[in-house]
Amino acid sequence: MIAWLRLLAGLGLVFGAVLTGLGWLAQWWPALDLINNGLPLLAAGTVVLFGLALLVRDWRFIVPAALLAAINVGLIFAGLQGAAAEAAPDSKRFLRVVTFNLSFGNDRIDGVDKFLNETDADVVVLQEVTRDHLLPLHTGLDARYPHSRGEFGVVIFSKYPIRADGRLDRPGYPEWIRLMSRWVEIDVNGTAVELVGVHLARPFYPVLHEHDVTTLTQFVLTRKLPVIVAGDFNMTPWTDQLKRFTYVSGLGRFNTFHFTWPMRWRRFRFVPLVAIDNVFASPHFAKIATMGAPRLGSDHRAIIADIALAAPSQP
Repeated sequence: MIAWLRLLAGLGLVFGAVLTGLGWLAQWWPALDLINNGLPLLAAGTVVLFGLALLVRDWRFIVPAALLAAINVGLIFAGLQGAAAEAAPDSKRFLRVVTFNLSFGNDRIDGVDKFLNETDADVVVLQEVTRDHLLPLHTGLDARYPHSRGEFGVVIFSKYPIRADGRLDRPGYPEWIRLMSRWVEIDVNGTAVELVGVHLARPFYPVLHEHDVTTLTQFVLTRKLPVIVAGDFNMTPWTDQLKRFTYVSGLGRFNTFHFTWPMRWRRFRFVPLVAIDNVFASPHFAKIATMGAPRLGSDHRAIIADIALAAPSQP
C-alpha cells in the first residue's frame, strides 16, 4: 500500500508542479492563463497531495508537497486583491445591476423575465441574446425597463434614461461575433454614469481574448464619467489577464466566489466551478453585496450587484 501511495504522491508532485509552472508562464504566454482559471481547484488538489505525502511519512515527499500547496494557496490570496471597496453599513443603494449570459439556446425566457422583474434591478446587461429572444424579452421587461439598447449579442435594459450609447467591435469578424461590448450613458436621478456591457472571447481563443482585454482596458481608461463594467469576462479572478485589467483600469471587482459556470451542458446539470461573470466599478462606487441567481436555462448563473456611491475622501 505504501508503495502505491509513494507512486501516487510522486505523480501528483510532478503534475502539480508542471501546472503551477505553466500558470506562472501565462504572463508571457496568455494561452496558459487557461490553467489559472482553475487555480482554486489546483490549490485544493495540492492540499490533498500534501495530506497524501504525510501518509507516506517521507520528507522527500512532504517538503515539496508543502511548498507546492503553499505556493498555490498563496496565489489564491494574492488573487483577492483588486476587490471593490466595501460600502459603509448604512449606505443607500445607488444601483442594482444584473449581468446574465442568457445562452443562445435558452428557451426559458418567460422564467428569465419573471426573475428580472422580481429582482427589480436598475440596469440589466444580457449576453448571447438572439433575435428570437428579443421580442419576449421586450414583452416581459419594457414596462419595468422602458429604455434599452441592442438587438443581438449584448443587450442592455435600463430604468433610467439613456443619454448616449455606443459599441466596441472586433474588426474583420462576421456579424455574429463582431460585437464585443455595448455601452450606455444613463442619468441616475441627475448623476451621469457609464455602464459597459461586455462579452469577451473564450480563453480557448487566447489571441482574440487578449485583444478583447486590451481593447476593453484602453476604452475604460478613456472614460471621464463614473463607470461600471458588467458581463461575461470568460476569465476568473485568478488569471493574469484579469489581474492586469483590474490593476491598469483601476476598477474594483465585485465577484470572486460566486461561481457562475458551468451550470449545464446539453441535458446535464453541473455545479458551477468558476466565476467568469463579473461586475467592475470605478472608485466612485462601493460594494454593498453580490449575489448569485437560480438556474434560468443557461450554462451561466446571473450575478446581482448592489452598488453604493463611495464616501467622499477626506480633505
